[in-house]
Parts: sequence; C-alpha cells; structure tokens
Amino acid sequence: MVAWSSRNGKQTRMQLRIRMLLSVFAICSALTCCASQAQEQVDFDTYFQDQALRFEFFLFGKKSESKVVQGPVVQESSWPGPRKQLVFPFPYGKNAVRVYDQASDKLIYSYGFDTLLSEYATTPPAAQGKWRSVPISVRIPKPKARFRIEILERLKDNRWATLWSEEIKTSDRGILRESADQRGAVFELHKTGEPKDRLDLVFLAEGYTASEQEKFQADAQRMTQFMFEHEPFRKHRARMNVVGVFRDSYESGVDEPDKRVYRNSALNASFNSLGIDRYLLTEDGHALKRYAAQVPYDTIVVLVNSKRYGGGAICLDYCVTTVDDPRSEAVFLHEFAHSLAYLADEYIGAVTYSDLYPEGVEPVEPNITRELDRENIKWRPLLSQEVPLPTPKDFSGQSQGQAPVVGAFEGGGYLRTGMYRPQRSCAMGDGLEPFQFCVVCQEAIERMIEYYAPSQSE
Repeated sequence: MVAWSSRNGKQTRMQLRIRMLLSVFAICSALTCCASQAQEQVDFDTYFQDQALRFEFFLFGKKSESKVVQGPVVQESSWPGPRKQLVFPFPYGKNAVRVYDQASDKLIYSYGFDTLLSEYATTPPAAQGKWRSVPISVRIPKPKARFRIEILERLKDNRWATLWSEEIKTSDRGILRESADQRGAVFELHKTGEPKDRLDLVFLAEGYTASEQEKFQADAQRMTQFMFEHEPFRKHRARMNVVGVFRDSYESGVDEPDKRVYRNSALNASFNSLGIDRYLLTEDGHALKRYAAQVPYDTIVVLVNSKRYGGGAICLDYCVTTVDDPRSEAVFLHEFAHSLAYLADEYIGAVTYSDLYPEGVEPVEPNITRELDRENIKWRPLLSQEVPLPTPKDFSGQSQGQAPVVGAFEGGGYLRTGMYRPQRSCAMGDGLEPFQFCVVCQEAIERMIEYYAPSQSE
C-alpha cells in the first residue's frame, strides 16, 4: 500500500472518506431495495412452478470489461431453494441475477454470486488486457409466465450495471427438458426434512476412480461429522440435508501444473488457479452443475482425492477441498464458509490479486471492514463494551465473562493495513487450531442457514 503523502494527505483522506461513504450508501441502498421487495413477500405459488431453469453462460472479461454470451437453458425437475425470501436479502456478490415478471415488471427473484472472472479481473494478466472466458451456470425457480432475466455486475463503487438481459417464454421450445444424468451413485449422509425446507449440501466426488467409491463415501462422512462438531452447524444440524454423489474419474487425483502432473478427472479440477499453488478449483461451471443436478441441492462441495494441501471457493457458488492432508477437514469448513455465507479471508497473505478490495470502498463481506466509526461498523451489536477502535492486538478487555473481545483488529482481506476483522483469531484467518469461527462469522452463517431453511419450517 502506498504511504500517505504529507503534502496532500489531508485531501486524500477526505477523498477516501467520501468514496467509502458513497460505497456504504450503495450497499445500504441495495439492502433497502431488497428489504422493500422482501416486505412485499413474493408468493412462490403465484409466480413459480416447482421446477428450475438452469442457464448456462460464458463470461468473457479482462480488468475493466466483461461480456456475457448465453448458452443452453435447461429445465430441472424441482426447485429446492428458498421459497419465502425469493428476493436475495443480502448485499453479497460480484454478480447478480434478477428475474422480473414481464406483465407487471415486478422483481420476483434475485440472487448474488461470484465467478472466477471477478477474481481474474484483479490479476496482472487482466490488467495487461488479456481476455479470459469462464463457463458458469445460474439457476432460478421456473416462472409460470413470461419473464425477463438479467445478469448484473458490481462496479468498484458497489453500484450495479446490467451485463445481459433477455425476455423468455416458459413454453419456449428452446428450453431443454431432458432428464438429468443419473449415472452417479447417491449416498444419503444426513436427512432431516424435505429439500424445499432445508439447506441442502451435496458432496461431489472428483479424482476418484471406480475402485475408490467406498473411500469417497468415507471421506464425505468424515467431512459431514467435522462440520457438525463445530458451531454454528452443530446447533443447526436439524435444518440441513447432506448427500454425496459419486461419479468415477478415469484417473485418481487432479491436475498439478506446477509439478507437470495432469490427470483425467470428472470435473477437470486443478491446483495453481490464478497462479497460486494451493488454489484448487474446477473451471467448468457447466459440468459442475450438470453433475450436481442429479439430486436437490442448494450448495456444492467438491471433494478432491488428493493428499496435497489445497482448496478454494467461488463465493455463493461452490467450494473445493482435498481430503487426505492433515488439515483437510479445517480447509473444507473454511472454504465452505466462503461459498455458503460470503465470508472473506481474514488472513494476510501473498495472492495474485492487486485490487480485490479497492481503497476507500467498504467491502460487502460481513466479516471485514474499513469502517472504524462505532455507530456505523457493520458488527456494531456484537462489539465488546469500551473496546477501542481500531483494537490493539494486545487489548485484554473482556466483553462478558470470558467471551473473546469483539472489536476491529487491523489486517484482513489479504491486506496488512486499512482493513479490519472482528476478533483476534477466527477460522477465516489463522484460527484453524483449534478450529473456531468468531461470533461475527457464526452470525453470518446462521443468517444464511435461515435464508435456506427458515426456522418456522423446522
């Protein structure tokens, strides 16, 4: 980060403050819009059928330019997602999908999501003007009547811009109505209710050969057990369903380009994403969602059959982890918190991103902030009494009894200065041993569980 200039620092500070206030205003405006729409209580049965439409797109982009090209639209047999909060109640996502009833122009569904392209846009190759394509799939409940669907992109100041829009008839013969591929073996790991009333997690096998099916089942069961041993998942296990789907890969393991190792696997997952050795992803968003479509799901975890340390997540879309490193269980739950609840990394580390969190702009993630005003900080209700902001690393005050201090500790979002996290230690940072989410992250995860599995549905 560039040091302050003593000559014009006062002006620069004022400019940054104004910029951050504008970004906060943009976030608040989005929340107000969502809250207003949510109060209208879009009725699922009025506007939607109990089916889903999966839109396959190709995103093309570089640092300052993005394009969307539509691919096939596929009908799925059921909609397992939320039915009570059809308009997304959170400001999360570098992109968003919005669906409008064509006759009334009423917003009837929305959801935020990230893509690999939004991360690529902050890397040196993107800044040099090199284009990249990313296949993604976006799923919506199937409307009963003609509708308009839009794909939006978040700008640097948190405002939205429309990338693509299309009017569609639900009877369009171009919508593919073929059955989902049922080649995978399905393992029920934890069942508590109907998919429409639960947060439905699916584990997908990647890099397991046909002879390793039992290993995948044991790995998925081990990850499930670890999840339910930690809060807030332990407290809300009755609001979740967990299932595993196994499809064999031709070879065991996945690509490791830094070692010149390449393997033929079901989802073509690879280490070294965006030039980071440990960053493990699959870039084929179309194959991923076709694979998962065999079962009802809300969120996807890809288990990679490897002893190497690694994992990754595309927030509000899916996450990946290896299974045989000693830290694999912790990596899984850390990455799952990214993909499920839009939590940011709280550690400081070497990454290839150069402008993921623009200076002077308040991040939308719930667990990092640039804001030090006690009245405006996003986790204000959870602040410890009389805690100074920013909070010194050695501050020893206690909020209640032996509860850990909640304040604003400098360092987070890969940045050493100018970004703050709620607690000294958390599983989204360096708190992997013992593994524990801070209270702010736990609350954010609980809000997302409530979104998918409202408490009145228990």
